[in-house]
Amino acid sequence: MTRASRNAPGSGPNLAAMDLNLLVAFEALWVERSVTAAGRRIGLSQPATSGALARLREMLGDRLFIRGKRGLEPTDRCTELAGPLMKALVDLRNVLAGSSFDPSTTTRQLRIGAVDAAIAVYLPRVLRRTLKDAPRAQVQVVAINPARATELLDSGALDLALSPVASPSATVRSRPLYAVEFVVAVRPGHPLAKGKEGRAALLGYPRVHVAFEGMPAVKASVLLGSFLAVPPVLRESDAWALLPKPYADPLSRSGTLASFPPPAGVSFPTMQMQLLWPDAQDASPASRWLRGIIVDVTRPG
Repeated sequence: MTRASRNAPGSGPNLAAMDLNLLVAFEALWVERSVTAAGRRIGLSQPATSGALARLREMLGDRLFIRGKRGLEPTDRCTELAGPLMKALVDLRNVLAGSSFDPSTTTRQLRIGAVDAAIAVYLPRVLRRTLKDAPRAQVQVVAINPARATELLDSGALDLALSPVASPSATVRSRPLYAVEFVVAVRPGHPLAKGKEGRAALLGYPRVHVAFEGMPAVKASVLLGSFLAVPPVLRESDAWALLPKPYADPLSRSGTLASFPPPAGVSFPTMQMQLLWPDAQDASPASRWLRGIIVDVTRPG
């Protein structure tokens, strides 16, 4: 039987002959953009994953992924298929999990994305709860650009995300968690460490700024892509930075940094940290359980 007779024009793939494992391979390839990493994600060898990609290409009539400068790049057809296929897999997992989800016995992988400052402050407490209640689960924590949170949830790369950038989406739900206030941070012993000087004195020193896509642009001497990279830079210079207060406060208490409220005229818009999750996982017992932990851990006071 020829390929044309198996999959006549307009008929679509033969669902009766479809191997569900191929869709799992598609999901891994979409997320990882690497045959080797995708195989590692789903427990297959590199040759077996390459074979799955070849079968996917034949089944769907498209190259799906082509080699690019930064790994595998999806074709237009692949991008078109990704959303519906990811949702179908999520729905299927939710149906199979049903009401039988039990944290104490689950072996599921749960994927959380967050800006790195939120990871440093809140994720240790989240992980303490999950390790206690779900000792056999695997929790994957990923530092993300907050502006890409919705995209990563839509693609199936994440189950939940903490992001101060809430991009509107018909496929992602959100819940406000806490307001993110910013304070000025400097090295201990800095001439401004007591926080008594005004805006002019502060602007006389170089500024370090963490720049994420979708956040306000500012003039700064040093731009970094991570809040976690700021303290080492401040400790070795007379620079200053605005840091999220929940992240800066424990650093101040430990003596790693000194922090104080911004003087008049120096501010950063207060942001609202959001908990985001795919609409397809709204009723999932596993998602609801993990969302409950995050809401509890980040509750003010």
